[in-house]
Amino acid sequence: MDHRVAMLACLVALQPAIIAQTTTETPYAGNTTAAGPERCCFPANQFTISKSTSSGTVRIDGPLLYRHQPLAILEEAYEAYDYDNGRIASYMIRRFLGGIPEQHLRIVEDLIEETVTIIYPDETKCVKGKAADYPFHADRCVSEYAEYLGTSYIDDKAVYTDTWGFLIPGSEEYPSENAYYSITYGKDSCVPHGTLFAGIAEGWDVKQHLVSTSGYYNYEEGIDDPDAYFGLPDYCEEKPRKNGGGSGRPGRPGRPDRPSKGRRTD
Repeated sequence: MDHRVAMLACLVALQPAIIAQTTTETPYAGNTTAAGPERCCFPANQFTISKSTSSGTVRIDGPLLYRHQPLAILEEAYEAYDYDNGRIASYMIRRFLGGIPEQHLRIVEDLIEETVTIIYPDETKCVKGKAADYPFHADRCVSEYAEYLGTSYIDDKAVYTDTWGFLIPGSEEYPSENAYYSITYGKDSCVPHGTLFAGIAEGWDVKQHLVSTSGYYNYEEGIDDPDAYFGLPDYCEEKPRKNGGGSGRPGRPGRPDRPSKGRRTD
């Protein structure tokens, strides 16, 4: 692995320890039998939240030209979760270190059909696929497979969080191609605070070594303008379901149309 990616991986792995201090009341549970709190779910059926992600990756499949080339990615995402209508959407701005042009995209997932529509506004192009092949958001509830890792606090004990994690096993053919994933929620609110992934990842048409950490911010209950998130542009072949948005306006590059504070959509 290139030394730059190794350094980024170390910094990413250390970030949760830097920004949070584990409490003495609830020690790190990696080598203990601490039962932990009850598993929780997101507190609202409709909400928006922003996410900042830093990733270091090395591709291990595809054309030889792209294999084993380290890549660092900084991503900002503006997300809307609408469980009342079975849909989740995100507007992403991806910045690549090393001179690769900035990328803008929107993704709309149909939770009922388990499909996604990926919209590239700069190219006026849409791609449709299976949701499992394009992961981009956190699960609604703490996974039944997750192990409680501990409770931490940020600042002068102003915010307490619970962290859960689990090993993602490799296949029978390649058992060593595994990964580890953890997610941190607000202790009382169950609002997501951050995630960490390290290992082999398959998705978005690539197989790669990946170390990625995300931080969530600007949580707001309700979705003031659902069309800004869920509306499909005219150049997409299919229109959304009856309960979908209908404006057809893609977010502007570099500045997605985000709802303001206010009413719920139900």
